[in-house]
Amino acid sequence: FGILAELCSARKQKPLSVWCCAASTGEEAYSIAITMHEACGRSNAGMSILASDIDVQALARARKGIYTMERARPVRPELLRRYFLRGAGAQAGMVMVKPLVREMITFEAINLVDSSWPIKQKFDAIFCRNTMIYFDKPTQTRILQRFVPLLKPGGLLFAGHSENFTYLTDAFRLKGQTVYEVA
Repeated sequence: FGILAELCSARKQKPLSVWCCAASTGEEAYSIAITMHEACGRSNAGMSILASDIDVQALARARKGIYTMERARPVRPELLRRYFLRGAGAQAGMVMVKPLVREMITFEAINLVDSSWPIKQKFDAIFCRNTMIYFDKPTQTRILQRFVPLLKPGGLLFAGHSENFTYLTDAFRLKGQTVYEVA
């Protein structure tokens, strides 16, 4: 997320867009939104996140942005105060992501192995962390090749710690331990 913050800081004057392509119940998408919000002087202007997954039930939970305190424990206390509402009464022990963060994100059902994706925009970054390990090598290569035209010049692809794409395609070059940029 430090590299994402650097990217946001470097592109402050431009619209910023990120695709979180395996969003599940939304924790990563909300972390991306908070990182972007913090890095850009706490303004949502021109920032958008597409958060997708194949699991429509997980996406429904993600849209609500409601989590147990246990799930929110990794969030630094100052960010928890700034970006979450604490539940009371029947909702005690729960937190809800504040609307200013939820409004940055569009949740959509997208299957990475479908022959076409309903995406009409380009992104500054694509987060595809710990997802490609579930696909065979030819499928991984096809997906990676389809990411290339969706990234803006200088755009970044974030992968998981157990994923390495350097041997699959020459379309990306390693920028950091788990971060790639278009070659």
